[in-house]
Amino acid sequence: MWTALEPPATTVAPGDSAVVRLRVRNTGDTVEEYRLSPVGDTAGWASVEPAVLRLYPGTEGTAEVTFAPPRTPDAVAGPTPFGIRVEPREHPHEADVVEGRLTISPFSELRAELVPRTVRGRRRARVRVAVDNLGNQPLTASFSTRDNGDSVTVEANPTAIQVDPGRAGFAEVQLTAVNVSWVGGVRQHPFTVSVLRSGDATPQELRGTYVQPSVLPRWVFTVGSLLVAALVAFAVIWFQHDLGVKTQASEQPPAKEEPLPQGSKSPLPSAPPPPSDPPKAPSTVPSPAAPAAEQPKPKNPGGGKPAGGGPKKPQYDPNKLVRIQSGLGLYLTTATDQKPEGRYVYTANEIRNQPVWDQYWYVRPLPQDEFAFSSSSEDWAVADNTREGNQIQMWGASGGKASLTTGQMTSNQKWSIQPIEGADGFVRLVSRDGGWCLSDLSPNDKVLQVSEVRPCGALPADQQRWRIVP
Repeated sequence: MWTALEPPATTVAPGDSAVVRLRVRNTGDTVEEYRLSPVGDTAGWASVEPAVLRLYPGTEGTAEVTFAPPRTPDAVAGPTPFGIRVEPREHPHEADVVEGRLTISPFSELRAELVPRTVRGRRRARVRVAVDNLGNQPLTASFSTRDNGDSVTVEANPTAIQVDPGRAGFAEVQLTAVNVSWVGGVRQHPFTVSVLRSGDATPQELRGTYVQPSVLPRWVFTVGSLLVAALVAFAVIWFQHDLGVKTQASEQPPAKEEPLPQGSKSPLPSAPPPPSDPPKAPSTVPSPAAPAAEQPKPKNPGGGKPAGGGPKKPQYDPNKLVRIQSGLGLYLTTATDQKPEGRYVYTANEIRNQPVWDQYWYVRPLPQDEFAFSSSSEDWAVADNTREGNQIQMWGASGGKASLTTGQMTSNQKWSIQPIEGADGFVRLVSRDGGWCLSDLSPNDKVLQVSEVRPCGALPADQQRWRIVP
């Protein structure tokens, strides 16, 4: 058997295709059938046509090998070796791999956003700039800020970051009001963060709003004015009201005394009889009632130990929303304004009154003690341990919405909830695809971070244990 590639090396741009020819000659003396298949890192992007060559002795056949790498970070820029396996059917021990080299052209694509776009604070506030590298080569992004006025100072830290293909980088933007607003309601300060990729001439501008509420809201003055008016009205009514007390009783004139005639033989009036003695109090005091006998305390029928020898199995209502909090105190978060499928799942501090971010989940019980986690904003989408890497992304349930009950979905969308004994309600969330633990990677960047699965026990305990709270 004789083989050759024409040409042995080629170049292709992501999203495009390139073709090389494979020549195979039957140097034997019998009819032979050769099976052709791509191997190596490029096998997922390569196809061979035809996949089988049937050759008579001394004849030669040709097959076309087509490479079509996707325009994604998975097609890393640079040279990559490839191989085509040629396997004779009659003589499999003579199988051979024809090797070549495929060079993938680089491309750059950046996506940036403010997280969140609107923040509140009386004196200071913080936002984060998230930069996604959608290209196939590392990129460097630098940041510049503009406050659109003199009332707020805006500073980015750091001022530049480097992001690998398919990864996200973050920078923190500190907003500081020049003056405190004591009275006057709410003030809005627009600001701009410019993100410039190395090699580009035009930056990408991200606009946000810093909302600064006053220390004393307007309703305080409204309520105070009403109270003062009420006090004044009460005082006027009080002093105008006559509080004098009139009585209808009148003084009786003294009665005339009728003197008795002197020498009168009429008898003097007799003195009134003395009052009778009041009844004496009883000499004996009734004794207080005897205290009731103490009731015996109920005994613990279990001998002083609670029933059960370990942590109870978790029970969850699939119709009630919960939040999933890591041991570091951060919550699982998705961005509802991103693409419907394939958007990242982050860990972040508690976010309120921000419709762009979703921190509430449905815990869907499945057969065989398995669970799925679906977003409250899109209950058909579930947390998915992506097969291409360790990241957690939101994808539609592989078996349709009905699979959220039947469990007929792929294992990378299923999780087990394992209670941790003696850990005050904490559990481990373990992927059924590989048995790795959901991990909070926030300490790596100290900012908003994409969640991933990592081997259980490979990270500190607080990064791999979670609490499901209402």
